[in-house]
Amino acid sequence: MPQDEDKTRPRLQLPGCEPTDRPLSELVLEHLRDGVAVVDMRGRVVWMNRALERMIGYSSAEICGRHPSEFILPPDQRPSPEDLANFRYRPDGGLFDRFRVSEHTRADGSRFWNQQSHALITLDDCDGEGDGDSDSDSDGQLVIIGCRDITDQVDTESALHRAKDELEYAAFHDDLTGLANRKRLTAYMRSDPVLQYIRDGQIGVLQIDLDKFKEINDTLGHAAGDATLRHVAAGLSRNPGPDDLVCRTGGDEFLLICARVASQDALMTRAELVLRDIAVPLDWDEQTIHVGISIGASMAGADTVSGEALIQQADQALYSAKNGGRGQVVFYTDFLGRRYRAQQKLARELREAVEENQFEVYLQPQLRLESDTISGCEALIRWNHPERGTLLPGVFLEEARRSQLLADVDYISMNLALDALQALDQAGHHHLTMSINVSSPVLADENYPGLLDWALQSRNLAPGRVCVEILETTILDGGELDVVTAVDRLRRLGVHVALDDFGTGYAGLAHMSAFEIDGIKLDFSMIRRLESDPRNRVITRSLIRLCGLLGMDVVAEGVETQGQLDILRRADCPCIQGFGLARPMPVADMLSWLDEMLPLPSPLFFTDQGPRAHPIALPDISNG
Repeated sequence: MPQDEDKTRPRLQLPGCEPTDRPLSELVLEHLRDGVAVVDMRGRVVWMNRALERMIGYSSAEICGRHPSEFILPPDQRPSPEDLANFRYRPDGGLFDRFRVSEHTRADGSRFWNQQSHALITLDDCDGEGDGDSDSDSDGQLVIIGCRDITDQVDTESALHRAKDELEYAAFHDDLTGLANRKRLTAYMRSDPVLQYIRDGQIGVLQIDLDKFKEINDTLGHAAGDATLRHVAAGLSRNPGPDDLVCRTGGDEFLLICARVASQDALMTRAELVLRDIAVPLDWDEQTIHVGISIGASMAGADTVSGEALIQQADQALYSAKNGGRGQVVFYTDFLGRRYRAQQKLARELREAVEENQFEVYLQPQLRLESDTISGCEALIRWNHPERGTLLPGVFLEEARRSQLLADVDYISMNLALDALQALDQAGHHHLTMSINVSSPVLADENYPGLLDWALQSRNLAPGRVCVEILETTILDGGELDVVTAVDRLRRLGVHVALDDFGTGYAGLAHMSAFEIDGIKLDFSMIRRLESDPRNRVITRSLIRLCGLLGMDVVAEGVETQGQLDILRRADCPCIQGFGLARPMPVADMLSWLDEMLPLPSPLFFTDQGPRAHPIALPDISNG
């Protein structure tokens, strides 16, 4: 305040007291950083210090004799004239025992947070008796109001609270979709209301997984994948119950916990609504994305021990839903549980088998019909299980694929097959070839040709004695460009490449023209019908003739009868393989078998009664 106004400022003169400047006390009050106001019992300002003037933007001259609430309260909160006229401080009220924080308004309209303390004083200690002009409503009492601007503190605390809330939200929610995460799920499933729902059998779980989500990411990009995940989250959140919980538990995995559902039919209704909502096409970047999901469902029952167990059951049901064709809802049953546990056990044992190399290759010979000589073998993987004995590929290859161990099994098979070819070579069978099966994970590995080349050189084997067999499903899974590149790398290495199980797919002829392959293997399903199906005989003869024109080799696999052999001879089929010639056998047995059979001038292994009896006791196992 300017110094020329100092003389006009009201002095601290208390009603009923002798006038005095009170220089020391007023000096102290004027230099306080906190605002101080003295008001009478009707709330009218008697005096205030300069700090309060600066705080509220009004001078003492403007406000003395009036109620502060006329000035500092926001306009929509200011009392009416009637309320002001009736206002009185109550000495026995709780106002004098605590701090009070209010939002007030300055003269310029800005708002601030004001922490106030109120103290009641009496005038007994003042010199002299009050004169008759003193305010009778004061009753010898005044109120001192201490004011402190705590706006910065409030803002800081608000920011801290917001940060705390944001951190707590982030700890319990997925950043991309805003859904609850696993941490929130765990707390929810262990909460008292949910535990009661479990005991009452009135809660169900829907475990949801996107179908072919990887294809969306790979073809449209991760931004499209993120949009798809948000689309699914929105569909799941469309009609939740008051006690339901929607979670994102993994990359493309979601959970919907449905409380207050009393039956499996009610849970199925919820699942069907989810399928309907998510099936709505997603328009993204001028493209339409069709989202498919599979759902595993579980319902609390008398034997449900915990929420975690209920989620595990839904997960096992989802496993069955995805393996059963996708786009469906499968409910957990005891049978599914037993099958799931068996598959998990098989996966653990298979992992141990890979680590301990519990595998062996059996060899099945191939016969050149033009010369009636053994020209090579196919290497077929076997698992020597420590408890179950010798297991065929059909028992464990699918689990190897699910467990992402298929490439490991393939590389083990490759090395065992080349070890077998080296053993044959050392026994003097230098002309024999070896056919090796390869899966899509290995074929997609850019290092595979180099590893195969190193394995051949380390055994001093020529690449031309190896034929890599590729299933038609491998071509469909791998994408045409990748397979073309992989086949080209193998052929430049000098290795032969053949299309296996030809005749089982729907694009075999297209693959013959699209890929530079050296031959095909006619599937046993075609060979089995040769004698009974004239149309099949015509197709088989035509394929053999077409391959001859293209310079491709043909191996007919699964040959078992003399009739099949005769038809294939007349069709000029180059090579056969099957039980009619020999079952797959261990390498040692193959060496003995070759020692017996190769010296024959024309080893015809079929008689009118079927395959020639063989003195070597071979294991009674199925083909493949």
